[in-house]
Amino acid sequence: MYVEAETVTQHGHFGERLMDVQGIPVYVDWRSGYREVSSRFNESLMTGGKRMKCRDNNMWAKCIAPLAPMLALIAILGSPDLAASATIHADSGLSGDCVGSYDPTTRTCGSGTAVAYRTLNAAAAAAQAGDDVLLRGGNFQEILSPPHSGTPGNYITFKSFPGETATLSGVNNPAISLLNRSYLIIEALTVTDVLGWGRIESSSYNIFRNNRFARAAAHGTTGGLKFVKSTFNKVLNNTFDDGNDSLVLQESDRNLLQGNTFTKARHSLLSVRCGNFNVIRDNRFHNADQKACEIYDCEGTSDAPVKLNATKHNLFDGNTFSYTKASDRHHRYNGIQYGGQNGIARRNVFYSNQGGALSFQVYPKEALYNNSNRVFNNTFYNNRCYGMSASAASGGDRYFGNIVKNNIFYKNTSCSGGADQTFIENTTAVKLQSNAIVTTSPQFVEGTGPDLHLTVGSPMIDAGAFSTRSVGAGSGTVLTVEDVGYFYDGFGIPGEAGDVIQFEGQSITARVVGIDYANKTLTLDRPLTWANRQSLHLQYTGIKPDMGAFEFQSSNRVPSPLSNLQVVP
Repeated sequence: MYVEAETVTQHGHFGERLMDVQGIPVYVDWRSGYREVSSRFNESLMTGGKRMKCRDNNMWAKCIAPLAPMLALIAILGSPDLAASATIHADSGLSGDCVGSYDPTTRTCGSGTAVAYRTLNAAAAAAQAGDDVLLRGGNFQEILSPPHSGTPGNYITFKSFPGETATLSGVNNPAISLLNRSYLIIEALTVTDVLGWGRIESSSYNIFRNNRFARAAAHGTTGGLKFVKSTFNKVLNNTFDDGNDSLVLQESDRNLLQGNTFTKARHSLLSVRCGNFNVIRDNRFHNADQKACEIYDCEGTSDAPVKLNATKHNLFDGNTFSYTKASDRHHRYNGIQYGGQNGIARRNVFYSNQGGALSFQVYPKEALYNNSNRVFNNTFYNNRCYGMSASAASGGDRYFGNIVKNNIFYKNTSCSGGADQTFIENTTAVKLQSNAIVTTSPQFVEGTGPDLHLTVGSPMIDAGAFSTRSVGAGSGTVLTVEDVGYFYDGFGIPGEAGDVIQFEGQSITARVVGIDYANKTLTLDRPLTWANRQSLHLQYTGIKPDMGAFEFQSSNRVPSPLSNLQVVP
């Protein structure tokens, strides 16, 4: 006698295998979501190969009468937490479903004990919290639209069978559809030759990892993986190639995009629209067909609402932007087309973008509010149409307070190939402070890639400025600073940790666990002591922060005298 979360389909009813009694498997229908024997209409109970339909209270009593000795045990099994997780297979090569007789080795029915369904939809319908759905190698021409959510700690996982590649293709709709779904994992699938890769709406705590997304045919935001009003999702280590807008975050907050590779999109590789507190980290963006990333408000196009001044506190950290399309205008095909508020772009590398690296843009209506952003410790190398440009629009209460600091600009040119590396048309709205705009080598490692880490003796070592200063002397775990805009506290995303900070002249560090933007305070995980107006920055080595995206880590730090270094105050 055992409990197993295997499932069967009988005339549209999905039953869960509870136990074997003297070799006879017993199933009870749980469509209502309650694990109890009830008198609900149209519930079914099956024993062995014999199926009994229960359509009224009297019939239900007749059905369960043969099982009277097991009623106490069924009552004990009433808690969902007592049900063991199951492995369910989806095998498009089968001629029909086989529940309890599938052999994963031969991919046949009759000689095994596992559960398999011919269609992905049937397998998804059978899956409950904690279950794994293994998709066998082959093609599934159907939409993955799970009808159930997992629970915290008990995700429902959909993934390719080990050593095989399951493909979703040939679907004239978004191939993955999640609506009001949570705690699902989509893993190691190939989604290709579809209208769109997926639409994720009003869904949270889902994980997409190690998938391959290719050839989404639709124009507009349908031609990609689109998140709408969705929070706390994670997109990890996937590849995206040949979409229209390959990944869209629309009205979606506190999501994590990390370790993905984006190539070839007809419009954008990533679009963040009226979304807040999202983290875009350690991704690679390469788009010779158009721009890489865009971030701005929503102006009512497509299915988006009109939400202005509504794209705040997004973090771009440690990404690589390269090879955008060539243009004779600096605002067309950027690495990042920037039109948000209170954002951070740091430790990114922009190289060989032909349409400009990063551009602060102002235009109606989606990019009217572009303010209070911090762009620091990035490296801009060999970009055409400027390493950085900024709109000439007047400031007012919409376009102001953007600070650019500690960045390296080297071998960037104007759109016509001229020597100017930056083009800031409104120097009040976008202020360059302590950047290295150089004409001689910063002494990168270079080589293939290129590798833009600093080598021993680089003049960029210890040449950076601290980001901000303390307000008042003190000690403890609550620190008031002049500018909290440089820092990140994890945004409340599970598994994320805030920045590690360090005061000038101190080796001790602390982690930021909370930010009060209104009162300009950082809450730390350990007490520190500081003087009034003492400078601080992200954790650094040496006597000061370095310039550029990479802090030099060698133990024998020997900074060279600055030569031909243009420091913009």
